[in-house]
Amino acid sequence: MSLVGQILPIFLLIALGVVSRRFGWLSDEGVDGLRQIVVRMVLPSVLFLSFVDMNLSVGHLSLIAVVFLTCCLGLALAWVLVRRLYPVDRFTPFLAGGYEFGMLGVSLFVGAYGASALPSIAVVALGHELFIWFVFFALLIAARDGSARPGDLLLGFVRNPVTVAILAGLLLNGLGLRTATLETIPGLDAVIHSLRFLAPMVVPAVLIVVGYGLRFEAVDGRKIVRVMGARALVQLPLACIAAFLVLGHLLGFELRYQVALFTLMILPPPFIVPLFMPDDASAAAERPLIMQVLTVHTLVSLAVFAGIIAVFPSFG
Repeated sequence: MSLVGQILPIFLLIALGVVSRRFGWLSDEGVDGLRQIVVRMVLPSVLFLSFVDMNLSVGHLSLIAVVFLTCCLGLALAWVLVRRLYPVDRFTPFLAGGYEFGMLGVSLFVGAYGASALPSIAVVALGHELFIWFVFFALLIAARDGSARPGDLLLGFVRNPVTVAILAGLLLNGLGLRTATLETIPGLDAVIHSLRFLAPMVVPAVLIVVGYGLRFEAVDGRKIVRVMGARALVQLPLACIAAFLVLGHLLGFELRYQVALFTLMILPPPFIVPLFMPDDASAAAERPLIMQVLTVHTLVSLAVFAGIIAVFPSFG
């Protein structure tokens, strides 16, 4: 496939989401419903099928550890910079770290490199999910409520459809049960086939939702540049070091894993940040900047990802 053939469909699907909002083809309620379908059904289907058939090894533990530690380090370093810019804000510093894997990373990576590339970014996702739930989410809840109880975090982790799908896939994989085996069991064969029907929806559904959510009005360019600049100052060098030096040179992981981690780290901050902000006055003052940064960062991430595809059109 040509470079244009890899990149253009991604931008066209996002543009379709923008056009759908502009002309009223989709409503806010309809897009929220589609988003829930993606998060609760489609993405878990994709990840379960990927993990259950993945050729896992003990060596993958080091990759997961690198991703987790890199995410922690990226948040810690960039947090200091953003906090200096906005010392009284509770939630703006959360734009410093974390990456929107579920609603953007999977669809971009699979859309550009095909379903065969999914296992590499799925392993990267496992390290990121551990970071999101036990570090990022804990800090976010603490900022909102004043504290975050470990029991509630663990309960949220095991109730989340994405993590349930990953854990179920890992468990069956560890027991030596692949989809080919599961499809021979009456009843389970229908479940696997249903998951296979859902999985291909991930790329078009996510990209349309992302496009619909882009907002361009009342952009405060100066503030956005400051926050994104502080984030990029940490995340881009760290992404190069973690992906190509640590994973590639030191640990010897294949190029597809290196590109998967680099792709993860150029993504915008998690879209859950504004969802967990309270309705008090101080949070309301921060919300416009946070929404603007998420929108602009998404566009910048798309441009950077196009550059990634140009440099690494394949993993051959």
